[in-house]
Amino acid sequence: MRTLLLDNSYFPVQIVSWQKAILLLFTGRAEVVDEYEEHHIQTVSSSYPRPKILRLFSRHQTSRSVKFSRQNVFLRDNYTCQYCFKPFPHQQLTFDHVIPQSKGGPTSWQNIVTCCQRCNNKKGNKLLSEMGIKLQKIPSEPDWHPTMCLKLKNDDPKEWFDWLRLKKKEESLCA
Repeated sequence: MRTLLLDNSYFPVQIVSWQKAILLLFTGRAEVVDEYEEHHIQTVSSSYPRPKILRLFSRHQTSRSVKFSRQNVFLRDNYTCQYCFKPFPHQQLTFDHVIPQSKGGPTSWQNIVTCCQRCNNKKGNKLLSEMGIKLQKIPSEPDWHPTMCLKLKNDDPKEWFDWLRLKKKEESLCA
């Protein structure tokens, strides 16, 4: 059981263990927004529902840079191949160096794009100019968003997806 943690303005900032959630609650640093009805924490003399969503009383400082990862590249590119512009499930995607590593291209936000396996095999280690193709948009580091740092799972409560304005399906989640 995990708990979604919101800052004092109800902005999603972190997912914590239920133990950390209880600590924040009992030390007066947070309040319960929603709880798991079917799961309780039993003490010798009391029973408490496990918090599903907590709101911090203070502003939570988060890093506003997005971690470079395969999943975050897919999110930035909306799970769409940047060469054929078709959407794919994440299992059928790879990422590609726009300027191939063999030609000095770095592994960075500015040089990596989401790519389907077919297009990746076709491009190989060629430059875009050699292929006669252009990207629709120049790759860059994305703006920070909770979906870029909160690692959601399909069995997480549907209320979390409401807070993040996501549809509960595997393709739209961080793995």
